[in-house]
Amino acid sequence: MDWSLLQSFLEVSAHGSLSAASRALRVSQPTLSRRLAQLEDGLSVSLFLRGPRGLTLTAAGERLLAIAERMRHAAGSVPDVVEAGHDPVSGVVRVTAPDVGLVADWLPTLLLPLRTLHPGLVVELAIENRVVAMGKREADIALRNTRPTEEALTLRSAGTYAWYLYAAADYVSARPRVAELAHLSRHDVLLYETAADNRQARWLSRHGLLERVVLRSNSVDALARAARIGWGVALLPAFVADRDPALQRLLPEQPIAKTPLWLVTHVELKRSPRVSAVFRFLARSLDANRERRGR
Repeated sequence: MDWSLLQSFLEVSAHGSLSAASRALRVSQPTLSRRLAQLEDGLSVSLFLRGPRGLTLTAAGERLLAIAERMRHAAGSVPDVVEAGHDPVSGVVRVTAPDVGLVADWLPTLLLPLRTLHPGLVVELAIENRVVAMGKREADIALRNTRPTEEALTLRSAGTYAWYLYAAADYVSARPRVAELAHLSRHDVLLYETAADNRQARWLSRHGLLERVVLRSNSVDALARAARIGWGVALLPAFVADRDPALQRLLPEQPIAKTPLWLVTHVELKRSPRVSAVFRFLARSLDANRERRGR
């Protein structure tokens, strides 16, 4: 299959429109449209639904997207393989991330192609809401929600991820409709909060809604489960909750917050072939998935 067709498909799925994707690829809209038609004809499926809000993936398109993203990630790892030469990337790399769904939902998927290329690589994934000490080797690589201030760190911005309001279908049907933020005053609210991250609490306070909180947790998974069984309206990351069929997004065009994401390692650890390979691979993969995180 022509890789340029898949690249065109990936850009259109990321941008949701031919015009935006054509600008990103620096090709004309008719050229891009022909590439999509060629891909759909070759596969004998429809990949997109055309609607007033742009293009959305069909079920076949979603399946192809998962495959195409794995192919892109694997292709991006070729420099790591070549650079490793006779000193293959192997051994343990410990990666930490806050409990916002990254460890459970994203990192295993993102890292699988790299692990396939380097069978000797062992990845340790740990949930850490505190700021780990990179200099003390508490982690080789960390994902953080705040820009690091320590010395001797190599860091890379991985964009942001968006938070929205979510609730279970049964809860939504039994309670007053949420058509604007002010209506949230008639609902029970579930709040994500840690010692290092109280953005959602500050947002609720600014809108006079902090007293509506009935459940606080430093675990996104716990809040999603509570929302699923009808506790109330939860503030959750879109990349976690949008994939949960039991949850509905309220005020779908209005993000409550956008949280920054930083990829961090110690400058000394960056010299390790295995740490450097994982760091660069994660940086590329997180960049490729910015749109899907609701940046």
